[in-house]
Amino acid sequence: MTIRIDRIKVNRGGPLESDFDFEPGDLNLIYGRNETGKTYVVESLIRFLFKTSGRTPVDWDLRDWDVAGSAIVSGLENDPVSFTKTSKKLEDYWEDGTGLPRDLSRLLVILAGETLLAEAADGVGRDMLKDYLSGEGLLDKVAARISRTLQRATIQDHVIEGDRRGELSTLDDRKSRLATLQILLDNVEEGYASGDVYSLRQSKSELDARVETLEKAKRYHAAQLAERLRELNRQKRELPTRVELAQLESEVTACESNKIDIVTKSQELEELESTSEDFRWAGKALGVYEDVTSGAAGSGPKQVFMILALLSLAGTVTFGLLEFPKIFFASAVLFVLFVVVTYLDMKKALSSAGESTELEKLAAEYRSRFGSELSDRATIQAKLEELKKNEILATPLREALDTISGETRTLERRLTEQLTAWNGVEVSEPEWRNVIRYLDGQIGVLEDQIDSIGQELTSLGVPDNAYLDEDPGEAWASERYDALVQELRAKGETLGQLEERLETLKVRVSQATGLESSDWEELITALRDKREEAAHEYRQLTAEVLAKIQVNMVIQEFRQEENSRIAEGLKRKELTETLHALTDRYRSIRLDDDEGLVLISDRDEEYPLASMSTGAREQTFLALRMGFASIAMEGKTGFLILDDAFQHSDWNRRENLVTRTLSFVRSGWQVLYFTMDDHIRDLFRDAGDKIGDRFRSHELG
Repeated sequence: MTIRIDRIKVNRGGPLESDFDFEPGDLNLIYGRNETGKTYVVESLIRFLFKTSGRTPVDWDLRDWDVAGSAIVSGLENDPVSFTKTSKKLEDYWEDGTGLPRDLSRLLVILAGETLLAEAADGVGRDMLKDYLSGEGLLDKVAARISRTLQRATIQDHVIEGDRRGELSTLDDRKSRLATLQILLDNVEEGYASGDVYSLRQSKSELDARVETLEKAKRYHAAQLAERLRELNRQKRELPTRVELAQLESEVTACESNKIDIVTKSQELEELESTSEDFRWAGKALGVYEDVTSGAAGSGPKQVFMILALLSLAGTVTFGLLEFPKIFFASAVLFVLFVVVTYLDMKKALSSAGESTELEKLAAEYRSRFGSELSDRATIQAKLEELKKNEILATPLREALDTISGETRTLERRLTEQLTAWNGVEVSEPEWRNVIRYLDGQIGVLEDQIDSIGQELTSLGVPDNAYLDEDPGEAWASERYDALVQELRAKGETLGQLEERLETLKVRVSQATGLESSDWEELITALRDKREEAAHEYRQLTAEVLAKIQVNMVIQEFRQEENSRIAEGLKRKELTETLHALTDRYRSIRLDDDEGLVLISDRDEEYPLASMSTGAREQTFLALRMGFASIAMEGKTGFLILDDAFQHSDWNRRENLVTRTLSFVRSGWQVLYFTMDDHIRDLFRDAGDKIGDRFRSHELG
């Protein structure tokens, strides 16, 4: 990813008479004559992007201008980042994000012809080479943080040998303090923590916890009993009272008595009603009998009327013969009268003959019904009177039976409904007494449970507002609770006696910790903290001393290979290709112990950089800057800010430098060139024409 500047905005200030707002391309020319604000823009951009105050990687020599504005940079995060005078700087991102060196700014910015990379004979210096080619610069920084005492110290048989001063003296002091605190802690643990006091205290603490748990268990048990008691009372309220059960049982008895009475009365009524048919027959039979027997009584007079008719006939004949007309007429009338009567009697006699047959049937039926003979009217009359008594008795008996049957049905219905409601399932008549006994037994069981639970709840002595709804995980046991309380009391007394012997030791701990407290736990905790603090300080200092000694040893080993790593680094293509591209003559570079950097031409001619002309040195420094920047950015491309970096070069070299800069841009770098030189301006404009829209320019003033 390319790190490049997308936009620069500098508010007017100092010599800058109007806001500078510029969106750079790949190659950028910012031209401004003297006192038009070029330097103001450059230094504002530096203040936006780099750290310029306090401990900074580069000693910037900037004017005391109050700048304002921003610079937008892409390639650091997913989105472009805005830099202002007070925002985070590129060094923060390079340290925490990309891993680029904090002093990379010395490569990316060249101010007013300051092409030197370092104040050294060759303008580069060994430190720069170590920083970017061998990593030795970092080792020097690390070594500078290791004291001379530790640089001369060694480790022999796991013991640090060296002058007992500085860190080693401090290490001995911390070791001695740690030993003193450890001895005191051992005494405390022997006399308290790991001795009888500690054991008793731990035991007492466990007993306290167990007693507390059992007390919670008691409160929970009381809550459960109270809930059970409420439930039992609710169940009891859903059952009948014993008075109601007694009333029900009385009603069952009454119902059963009524049923017996109904059976008896029904039998009696059945017997009485069994003679009703006979009673009705006897009544009809009596009428028939009377009719039949009344016809039989008139059979006598029939013969009289026949005799009288015969006598009248004889008198009529006699008196006719004797010719007694009046007597004859009277005799004849009597004869006719007696003949008519005789005729009627004879006709009735014929009917009575049928009635006699009916009487025989009546007698046979009477014999069949009553098992006795029908001798006369009195017999049937007596039987009728006897049957009439039964009929008279049946009427009130029937009415009484209807009344008691209705009452019994009402009782049955009420008993069934009530017992079904209390029993939960339908109860038939045969189960009435069983259900009543069952309900009575249930009431007894509930009352026993209520009494038992109530007594147990009272014995716990837990007030209602102390009930606990959450199960503590242990069941309540009064005997175990009493035993634990007694054991806790005994251990507390013993612990009190032993703690009196530890007051002297407590004073020592208080003095060692500086804590004025009477609580052993606080004192021991403070003592352990002090001991741990001393141990931590001792371990930390020991680790730091050992690490610095080891690091110093490694640094010494690395330094023995420093020259070879720098030599290999100078062969990297990031340096050689850039050097050849910008100088068009020198193909490689090497380091000489006496002369510093030496350039090697295409003809294998060697030229010490320190003795070369200014223009050649500027070209080389620019090439080295670009090469070191490429190495530091591990192949990534970035931006260069050049403030008249070519102004000291002659006109021919200027043209070559601009051309090489254009090549550098084509390789992916962004270049912002600030100048007040008309010749350099024109050279960059000509070069910009070759890349079209990738070239941007801005003129100040």
